[in-house]
Amino acid sequence: MLEKAEIVVEARVKSLSIGESGLLLTENFPSRMVRADLEIKRVIKGKFLGKEATVYGAVYPPGPFRELTAMALSYGFDGRDTFEWELSRHEIGDDVALFSMNTCNYHKFPD
Repeated sequence: MLEKAEIVVEARVKSLSIGESGLLLTENFPSRMVRADLEIKRVIKGKFLGKEATVYGAVYPPGPFRELTAMALSYGFDGRDTFEWELSRHEIGDDVALFSMNTCNYHKFPD
């Protein structure tokens, strides 16, 4: 939902990977995470000064993993390789935060 999003960017997926998070988790919690490295083309809503962002997500839903994979594969296919994405900041401690895939309220991929 665009109206709930604080920061929305138009981006391209430079790389997408799934691997062990390295986090210290409880025994039965999945330890694998998805990492998407984004190239920011423009800011649609809010303020974001960077030209790149890294977004992390848990492998279990919700999360548009199929769409992100398609966008990573189409990187460089001019005109069809950008999408809109909310950069959803998630605080994980004092002075530590990350952009979370799983709490993203808004994304819009090309048809």
